[in-house]
Amino acid sequence: MTNINEYAKNISPALYEKLSTAVETGKWLDGAALSEEQKAHSLQLVMAYQKEFNDKPDHFTIAQNGEIHMESKKVLKQQFSATKDNEEVHLINL
Repeated sequence: MTNINEYAKNISPALYEKLSTAVETGKWLDGAALSEEQKAHSLQLVMAYQKEFNDKPDHFTIAQNGEIHMESKKVLKQQFSATKDNEEVHLINL
């Protein structure tokens, strides 16, 4: 494997999830912080994986065409304001 795209094609979905979580939180699963170099490399691998396999992209993720997927403000409002019948919303006053 010569480049990051080749690596991305060969990682498992489970490893992708672990890398994605590490990039989002800045920590590995064991709680150790990612170095700046680890963050940069992990983010590149996550983005390359999304470019290959992300057929249902979330807002601000990389779609299969390699472009950043952005939802409209209207769609985001609908997503965040809609609650499903079986979901309960709990409000906590702090």
